[in-house]
Amino acid sequence: MTTRLIKTATATLFCSAALIASGAQAAATPGVGNKTVNAVTQKVYDNPSTTEKEMGVKTLQDYIVQEKELFDFLFENHPVFKYAAEGRIKGVYKVSTRGSEFLGEGNAQKYTKAAGAKPSASQYRPSASQYRLAAKSVLDFPNRFVGPERCGECHAIQYQKWKRSRHAQTVRFPGEHPEVDNDLKKKLYGSQASILPDGIMPDVIYGTIGTPRTKYGFIDKWLVRGSYHVRDGLLSKGTGTLVAGGNQFSRGWAQWLTPEKAKEIQKVVPDFPTQLSEFGPSASHQWGMTSYGSTFEQTLLVQSATSYCEVCHAFKFDFKSKDEFFKALGNAEELRKHTVSRGIACEECHGAGGHLVGAESNGFQTNCERCHQRSNFVESDYKLPSAQGKLEKGFNIKTKSSCPSCGTEGSQLMMSKHYEKGMRCVTCHDPHEVTSNDWKDYYTKPAIRKTCQDCHKTQSDVVANTNTHQKMDCVDCHMPFTMSCENFTAIQRPDMAGFDAVRRSHLFKIMVDPEKKMMNPGEGQSRKSNSKGWHVARDEEGHGYVDLMWSCARTANAEKGVMDNKGCHSLFLSELEKGLQYGDQKTIYGEVMKWQNPVKEGHKIAKATLERINKLLEVTKLTVEAKTEIMLLVDKAADIVKQVEEDGSWGVHAPDYLKQRVDTANAYLTQAQKILDNGNFPLIKTEAKK
Repeated sequence: MTTRLIKTATATLFCSAALIASGAQAAATPGVGNKTVNAVTQKVYDNPSTTEKEMGVKTLQDYIVQEKELFDFLFENHPVFKYAAEGRIKGVYKVSTRGSEFLGEGNAQKYTKAAGAKPSASQYRPSASQYRLAAKSVLDFPNRFVGPERCGECHAIQYQKWKRSRHAQTVRFPGEHPEVDNDLKKKLYGSQASILPDGIMPDVIYGTIGTPRTKYGFIDKWLVRGSYHVRDGLLSKGTGTLVAGGNQFSRGWAQWLTPEKAKEIQKVVPDFPTQLSEFGPSASHQWGMTSYGSTFEQTLLVQSATSYCEVCHAFKFDFKSKDEFFKALGNAEELRKHTVSRGIACEECHGAGGHLVGAESNGFQTNCERCHQRSNFVESDYKLPSAQGKLEKGFNIKTKSSCPSCGTEGSQLMMSKHYEKGMRCVTCHDPHEVTSNDWKDYYTKPAIRKTCQDCHKTQSDVVANTNTHQKMDCVDCHMPFTMSCENFTAIQRPDMAGFDAVRRSHLFKIMVDPEKKMMNPGEGQSRKSNSKGWHVARDEEGHGYVDLMWSCARTANAEKGVMDNKGCHSLFLSELEKGLQYGDQKTIYGEVMKWQNPVKEGHKIAKATLERINKLLEVTKLTVEAKTEIMLLVDKAADIVKQVEEDGSWGVHAPDYLKQRVDTANAYLTQAQKILDNGNFPLIKTEAKK
């Protein structure tokens, strides 16, 4: 009895403390621990500058205002508010709307200000930095999407390609998970974690987000992002305590970054966490389950899928009216019954009904940028000399912590010289067959319709002669995995090129420098992972680049190119001898110099000799035979010099081969010089000094 009283008293104190903390924050910040939206969103609600009623076209503020009625419904019906009212919540909820996402993320307000918008102006129009509007929302009634199966009736080839891709699997219902034998509570990869977190059963979710490659999340039956779990109870019964975080299964943590591996890393990186309690906001109560869109036991998002999920992990209904939709909300079975499209399907790019409805179609062959062009506005970038004061040059890649976020492939491409030369996503990628291997695999093998070799012929010819990296492809070095699908500040170490790299970079250029880093914190911030303002560095031309650590020694266990090549030079993956495992950029630079310096020196000598011989040819008397032989030798040497320059790697692509080539060029030129030395030089008359 005494024990029970003590437990009850403790629980009461906990609940009271939670409510007091929540109340304190609520009083200070709209939308934090209270049923309101944030100030930016509310301003749009109160003074909308919309276009749909007058012009029939919905723009950003229409899109934000459209969501208000849904949140009014959620405030009354979503269980998180009941748990909070009863003091059965661990952490404080934050209301996240379209306004929060589009006007609050990506430094959008800084961009709005820089663009000249004045908050006091009557026509103040805040801008978004991430450009992530869906083609049509589930809140557009009637829902006019017909679904990919209808498109496939006529476009069979494209449909079959799409159907086996990961795009088709980004949203799945219970019973569509062959990788776990359709058991969403099955423990995975030897961990204690499953696809669905504690207290969340299949009957309370609309669907899952993700595939076996990286992670799983869920959308609940009120179409709210699952940023929580339930301790000692079930959400379906409204029992237990609703806890912030511990909501997302992460394969990297469960399968590779085990407690044993963490201890191994800590021997090299002393502050690397080995206990769950050391992982900070990303932590959880069980290994393999992380906190995403939340911080463990601290904050959780009450975020409708219309605010975030549907942009990239899309789904569409066939509801004819708003009333019909709201009647189904909270009923998982009814929502699924009315679902006509899931995943990144045909109409997400081609518009509702595609070409069948004419003007309704956007006519796109692709709309990759909607999900893969997430940007942050970085004020210092457009002030760089290379930007020439152009405001658009201030857009950098989206970061949540110290690594590039998922979905920044397009943002990186825009920072490259390739983009300036006209390259776009569909230049290389088949937009229908985005996954050519089995979608259940741990690695991605996209269908590529144009390879590096198609444009870079000289480099391809050089690489064909390498004896150093014979089994490697261009992308293995020039497009390394750098991006995160998570927000694992605790484990991200940009200077060590790890340990949360699961998506391929699209910067291409490798910066050969002992100190210059791809990822850098904001001005005045340290290089600790929890610093703010991380962004991709730019070279003198304003282009992004990959540093030597990321190119050569990254720890990316989900990257097939790395794993097929003995772990490359990673301290934590490499099967190579210890001397070929690199823990810092300066060491790699030193090794690269062993390749480049002989080639550069040989090239410099050849270049100077060519110039000298060509000048001597103009003034030297030679026989036709001698001059012909010299010209042949010079042409051969010049071809080699041109090949080395066009290749641009200065030995890295094939060190022995390129060293041999410049040696050959100089041998040709030495022979040419010998022939020249046997020629006659005309006397130059000079006036004698008096």
